[in-house]
Amino acid sequence: MKSVKVGMIGLFDMLKFKNLGRDRENYIQKASASPLPETSRINEMAKLYHPERQFLKIAEIIDENADTKSFVLVPDNERGTAQLAPFKAGSYLNISLRIGSSVASRAYSISSGPKDAFDGRYMITVKRKVGGFMSEYLLDSAKVGDRISAGEPFGRMTYNRNRDAFHVVAVAGGTGITPFRSYAEALADGSENFSMTLLYGVRKVEDILFKDTFDKVSHMMPDRFRVVYFLSDETRPGFEAGLIGSEAIGRFAPSDGPYSVFAAGPSAMLSFLDKELPALGLARKYIRLERTGEEPENEKVRSVFRLTVHHRDETFSVDAMSDETVLAALERSGYAMKNMCRLGGCGFCRSRMIAGNYAATKYEKLRIADRSYHFFHPCCSYPLSDMEIEVPEENQV
Repeated sequence: MKSVKVGMIGLFDMLKFKNLGRDRENYIQKASASPLPETSRINEMAKLYHPERQFLKIAEIIDENADTKSFVLVPDNERGTAQLAPFKAGSYLNISLRIGSSVASRAYSISSGPKDAFDGRYMITVKRKVGGFMSEYLLDSAKVGDRISAGEPFGRMTYNRNRDAFHVVAVAGGTGITPFRSYAEALADGSENFSMTLLYGVRKVEDILFKDTFDKVSHMMPDRFRVVYFLSDETRPGFEAGLIGSEAIGRFAPSDGPYSVFAAGPSAMLSFLDKELPALGLARKYIRLERTGEEPENEKVRSVFRLTVHHRDETFSVDAMSDETVLAALERSGYAMKNMCRLGGCGFCRSRMIAGNYAATKYEKLRIADRSYHFFHPCCSYPLSDMEIEVPEENQV
């Protein structure tokens, strides 16, 4: 018989294993007989920061100019929302409402400061888009007390000190200015800690939004926030002229260290910056762009296609126009598909293509596995034929 030597550590391990049943029984007997809590603090925090849906009401409507209004949104306690999810400056809300038999869902940057959420208040700012289903409804028909729903605050243009430079040059055009109002408020109240130079381009002086807010913060903390206004259609003393490109950014950017560029605005402006920004020689991590929408590059004659949709064990069909996204066709039919950014980046509306052809914008982000297994993003895809698709669950509206 072979003898085995057992060291002191091994001996203690054997004794611990031998006594495991007895020790476990002792622990059970000493434990409290009180019922376990129904939830934990970490789960409650997760519900607050990442709610499935937020139910809101319009509390105030503010006329900003002839074609732009701000909407103050507060919790709808009757529908189960008692507290708003916190957010970082630069975030957006995807809001949804029913208009007749259709569903409308759009992403709008939050223009209020992050601290306002703790006081039960979000603000979004909407500019009229001719033919825009949601914007025209909100500007022409929405009223105080109307109910809407929204997802959690979301966005990729939030400041991160581990990624972004201490100084940010912000470039805004049109209603792309809205996230930078939130940033101005956050810098003023200490919610954010960095410095920003805001280059804001509009056609004429009367198109400038939130000028009082920007001028006030700039005067209050000139070493941390500066605003420069650019006019493309008129010349006035005290205002820069022309478009904001690499020359203007380089002229107002700091020369003594790295800087980030945050830009938000219409597709034409962002496409222009796509060509301009490489001249600055910035590392890619220092560039954050937020597009308000994009059309596919292919030219097409307006056609009507048939969309066959599978959702769990249900199948239904809708008409889909070649000049509207698959998501827009589904919403027009009353189906409230989950979505967030509506630009093909977040992945919330990811669906499976069974048959058919479509054209997506060049900014759609798909993983290799998505392409291999025929997944696509309805929010940025335009039908080129009849299509058969499988879609995720609906949002609550």
